[in-house]
Amino acid sequence: MSHPTMKLPQVIAVDGPSASGKGTLSRRLAKELGYVYVDTGAMYRTLAWHCLGKGIRLEKPMTDADEKAVSRQLRSWKVEMRVVDGQAWLHVDGYFPAKEIRSDAVEKCVPVVAQIGKVRDWMVARQRDCSTLGPLVMEGRDIGTEVFPLAPVKFFLEADAEERQKRIEGRGGSTDGAWRDSMDIHRKKGALIPALDAIRVNNTGQTPDETFAVLFGHVRERLGLPLVPPP
Repeated sequence: MSHPTMKLPQVIAVDGPSASGKGTLSRRLAKELGYVYVDTGAMYRTLAWHCLGKGIRLEKPMTDADEKAVSRQLRSWKVEMRVVDGQAWLHVDGYFPAKEIRSDAVEKCVPVVAQIGKVRDWMVARQRDCSTLGPLVMEGRDIGTEVFPLAPVKFFLEADAEERQKRIEGRGGSTDGAWRDSMDIHRKKGALIPALDAIRVNNTGQTPDETFAVLFGHVRERLGLPLVPPP
């Protein structure tokens, strides 16, 4: 039996690799449509930040003891999904570590944490629960394949590897995007692959405005919305 929330029509899934434009475009779509924006990557980052603070080893390869230590945190940490200014974030003990989860230390640990099966099960369940918050634009790496496979609009954003790496470095990041994507493509659960019915958009050489116009056009067509993007 399918999950009951998976049948709700008001979910726009946006997947893709690092620096493919998911964040910028998803936030803009949510704002224009009046939907709640959910950054699922931030959820994994928040867990990684929390575990680092507890002194848990988050390096590849993970031992069974390491994975169990992370899983124990899922049962003990006090978290709540809160919507702030139209965006849903995981708060730990009432606090959202907005700056902390963007550090290089957390960035390097996220793909390691995301490989753990129990972590992915916990995250997918919380992400599906977000449907109670209202219509969603949810970005990640397995939204259209695992979290909301029945979403009426699914995008898979792409760009050439060289351009994506330049984007990462341009915003001050030091992560090897190809390494991160390779780990996510080959993980056992929630692999980074496009859904069969996803609309694939390669935005190499495009401005954010140009890509947004493409996405918004598909959304309007799929959902029958009488909306047009602002000039």
